[in-house]
Amino acid sequence: MQLKLQQKLFILFILSLIPLNIFAGLNLVENSKWENSEESPVEVNWYAELLQQVDSLDLKSKKEQDLKSDTIAADSTAPKPFFETAIDYNADDSVTFSLTGQKVFLTKNAFVKYGSIELKAYYIELDIAKKEAFAYGIQDSTGKFIDTPEFKDGTEEFACKQLRYNFDTGKGLVNEIITEQESGYVHSEFTKRMDENTFFLKNGKYTTCDHEHPHFYVKMTKAKMIKDDKIVSGPLYLVLEDVPLPVFLPFGFFPFSSKYSSGILLPSYGEEQLRGFNLRGLGYYWAINDYVDLATRFDIFSNGSWGTDIDSKYKKRYKFSGSLSGEYHKNQYGDKGLDDYSESTDFAIRWTHTQDSKANPYRTFSASVNFSTSENDRNNSTDINKIVNNQKQSSISYSKKWPDSPFSLNGSLRHSQNSIDTTISLTLPSLSLNMTQIYPFRSKGKSSNLKWYDKVGVSYSSKLENRINTKEDELMSSSLTKDWQNGYQHSIPITTNFKLATDLTLSPTLNYKGVLYSKSIRKSWDESLNDNAGGVLIDTIQGLQYAHNYSTSVSLSLSPKIYGMYTFKESSKIEAIRHVMTPSISVGYTPEIGIPREKYYKTYKNGDGDDVEYSMFEGSLYGTPTGALESGSISLSLDNNIEAKIKTANDTTGNEDFKKVKILESLKFSTSYNMFADSLNWSTIRISGRTKLFNNKLDLSVSSTVDPYDLNANDIKIDKFGPRMTNASIDLGFGLSSTDFKGEREGAGKGEDGKDGKKNEPNLDEMKYIDFDIPWSFTLNYGWTYSKPKTESNTTQNVSLRGNFSLTPKWKITFSTGYDFADKSITATQFSLTRDLHCWQMTFNTIPFGTYQSYNFKINVLSSVLQDLKYEKKKVWQDY
Repeated sequence: MQLKLQQKLFILFILSLIPLNIFAGLNLVENSKWENSEESPVEVNWYAELLQQVDSLDLKSKKEQDLKSDTIAADSTAPKPFFETAIDYNADDSVTFSLTGQKVFLTKNAFVKYGSIELKAYYIELDIAKKEAFAYGIQDSTGKFIDTPEFKDGTEEFACKQLRYNFDTGKGLVNEIITEQESGYVHSEFTKRMDENTFFLKNGKYTTCDHEHPHFYVKMTKAKMIKDDKIVSGPLYLVLEDVPLPVFLPFGFFPFSSKYSSGILLPSYGEEQLRGFNLRGLGYYWAINDYVDLATRFDIFSNGSWGTDIDSKYKKRYKFSGSLSGEYHKNQYGDKGLDDYSESTDFAIRWTHTQDSKANPYRTFSASVNFSTSENDRNNSTDINKIVNNQKQSSISYSKKWPDSPFSLNGSLRHSQNSIDTTISLTLPSLSLNMTQIYPFRSKGKSSNLKWYDKVGVSYSSKLENRINTKEDELMSSSLTKDWQNGYQHSIPITTNFKLATDLTLSPTLNYKGVLYSKSIRKSWDESLNDNAGGVLIDTIQGLQYAHNYSTSVSLSLSPKIYGMYTFKESSKIEAIRHVMTPSISVGYTPEIGIPREKYYKTYKNGDGDDVEYSMFEGSLYGTPTGALESGSISLSLDNNIEAKIKTANDTTGNEDFKKVKILESLKFSTSYNMFADSLNWSTIRISGRTKLFNNKLDLSVSSTVDPYDLNANDIKIDKFGPRMTNASIDLGFGLSSTDFKGEREGAGKGEDGKDGKKNEPNLDEMKYIDFDIPWSFTLNYGWTYSKPKTESNTTQNVSLRGNFSLTPKWKITFSTGYDFADKSITATQFSLTRDLHCWQMTFNTIPFGTYQSYNFKINVLSSVLQDLKYEKKKVWQDY
């Protein structure tokens, strides 16, 4: 719309007579007219257009206006526009402009976007001249502020109560801001934003509680915050549930970083009866890089005892991960110079390494090492599970397979020890090269219509080992040549089978075995030994010795299945019971064949002049390879399985549905008969059974061994039938949880047709005593063993109970206990109580009685950032 100068001046004169407050609430632009239009709201607004036309340039004389513009280019020094990019803004209620056109007032769900900066609030005042925005929220009927300013600049986001921001300088003033920094939250009453990373705070709070009104916080009178880096604070104190605590510090430093950072590890203070006052856990954490870290800690005791431990974790994505730890302790007990004074030196090494399954399909490496002195856990650990564990095992293994090849290589280092008798067993190393079974006479890809020679299979296995079994204090002084056992063994079995009938199979086998040892022995009788009483003199001959032999055998096996079924009447809920018997009979024969026995077996004459035979490789790893003597055996076994087919509710089609229930999973009997033995032909009879009852809630397993032969007065087995049980065991496990009753409760109150009804409605008097909505579970285990190899018998019997339940969603109780019937004592018992306090946690753990009686009470902040903000009271078993 083009207006003449006289018309413009007349309109301005009329408008100047109207009070300005009339325009204050006037919405000069209707969103509905321009919201979907390509034109800007200023171009649609005639009043804004009028103000733009009547500026200082428009008030020139008509003569000056009639002058034509020349073609001189615009001055490059002309001032830049107010904003480098366009400003987008809107509001639900009104968008109002000032008379000068330099301010925009946005009300209700106001929104302003400038480049990457976005601002939302109930009310926003945009000052174009100053390039500033002022925003605040509004109170609802309850007095709560709603639609408060929300600021976003790239990755930076925060909400506040009131905001003033300059788009040009990036500075701002913020009232009552809440921002998240790593695992914590920063509240500030007054904040000055200097740039996107630097803030000055007044009356600030730092907390790890995510509530708008936090349960606890560190009150900071003034502070400087560098985003994602740190907070440096002046005087500060701790506030818990709005109650200031007498915990004051002159300054504070809160580091924030998404990367690992190094720092000092603060110790815990305590007192023990045996070792006195102590500081535990004083150390340093070193963040080496993104893949590896290292933590060192020291324990110091007032009586002179000390200890140190090192922990390191490492991980490389899609490659491997693991941890390595070691500890060393020097303990002193009693007073020096007195009879009760003693010292102990303990150490432990633990290492776990796991290779990612995606790392290499043909090569794997893993490690699980747990090696320590026998007294280390008892002297230094407070974990009852470590203290009562008397067995430790370790394994480091490497394996490699070649693609499209039957060969594989395996290597391992193994360790086991018993902390009660300090025995230790090491295998360093164990190497094996194996070849899976191949069929050299079978065409590639052939799997049907096989001839007898197509079934001939050949495999290969080899093993190289170096072992020792000794006491812990003798390990380091052991001799590799005298005390360690080492050797190499390989074998080549050749097998095939012939299907003579449906369940009848003939399987001949030819096997070659060879061993290589680093020493052999020779025995002789020496009259000068044992005070001239005479004895066996053993001479060890060092040097590689190879021995080999071969054998052949043939076996015929029959393994049919016999089915029996009992069907019930149609009115019965049980449809049928099926009994499956699987008898098996196998006859094996081994002819006398191989290397002559005298090649590896020698004799010497004892003091009575009798010949005594011995093996040159007596006590070696793999024994002596000898030619097989003629032997034959018949192996017998019978396995039983019983299942029931039970009717369930009708399905939607009206047809009956069935489910199978296992009554007896297995009940097996097995024995064998040696056809060529001159006596004691029958082997022991082995009996085993297992089943699950009550919807798999009860696990039951039994086993027993019966010897068919009697003993004489000297407890020697004789060829006389007299069956006796030599050992037996019963293991019972029963588990129950609240989820087992969930389905039953959901079906309560339904009629026979599944609809709401009174017929199946639960009894209210019964329901008020049990609330299955409370999560709970428990496991009861019972074990009984009996052993009587000869005339003396031994019986052990124990029961254990463990479980947990939650009284409320915040309270959880766990426990474990047991009873040993043989010792007539309660086994190790633990009890723990946990209370979730939202951003805090309270725990109480105790071993209420026994040798390792102890307790530990702790209230701590859950976040790792403030992990040292805690209260702990404990008493370990060494204090009693």
